[in-house]
Amino acid sequence: MDLHCYKLKYILFFIIIFFGCESIIVDDFIPGESEFEIITFYADYDNEENALSVYLEVSENLGISSVSAIIFNPNNSEIISSFDLINSNINSNIFLYEESLLLSDDIYIYDINIIINFDNQNEEYSFTDQFTTPVSPQILDYTIAETHQLDSEEWTLLPIDIQISDLNGLNNIESVTYEIKRALSGCDGECDYDDNCNEPISDSDYISDPTWIFNYLESSNDDSDYNYQFHVDIPMRPLNGSALYDENGEIIFYASDCGRIGTVFFKFSVLDKDDLSHDIIDIPLEIIE
Repeated sequence: MDLHCYKLKYILFFIIIFFGCESIIVDDFIPGESEFEIITFYADYDNEENALSVYLEVSENLGISSVSAIIFNPNNSEIISSFDLINSNINSNIFLYEESLLLSDDIYIYDINIIINFDNQNEEYSFTDQFTTPVSPQILDYTIAETHQLDSEEWTLLPIDIQISDLNGLNNIESVTYEIKRALSGCDGECDYDDNCNEPISDSDYISDPTWIFNYLESSNDDSDYNYQFHVDIPMRPLNGSALYDENGEIIFYASDCGRIGTVFFKFSVLDKDDLSHDIIDIPLEIIE
């Protein structure tokens, strides 16, 4: 889970609240004239060990008497569990919790409410965040043409759409990528750029590039199904092998001896932030002239 930052400053009777990421400040009273800041907070659930770890670090322990947590279902606000965080013996600004907790297989996103109580019982500070139980993302569907015809002189675009499901939410998707495996014919005629341009290309395995990624397009109209659309337009070299330039005349792809025809196999992959993934391989595309 990403690190979250919160900043709260109290001067005389005024309170200024700064908050980032997804957290929600519920009670905005913080004691003292010193600056109080939440340095780090995260909650992580290991579904293999059925263990929950919660970590909270504050800038100063300004008379904190207790830190408690309530976990509830965001769909109906049902309380799942409640517990206290333990103040670290090594650093008084750190509060920890790590215990076994069996959560439902049917709920993938949980709300966690953190309540900080101070020695003065009238003073309280709380915020709400979320954590997820890891679930593998899935490629539900994709759209790609069966054939693509190269233009004789102009670059063309090959559009591909892919539908991803991630029950942990859009923010849990790390990347959606593609790889290719080529079986392409050689060029006809003289080789001006590559001495081996007349030789066919036959990849034994999939090849990749850091730039071969799908871009997020939109989410499903139904927020409860966690389906997301991604898209990419792949530039396809013309038969004459000419270079591709951007709108400022800067070169994007250098010229080659030809635009090759043949078969390209695609591999689509989705990876989430829990290092869980799903692949679909051997999706054929015929490139013709």
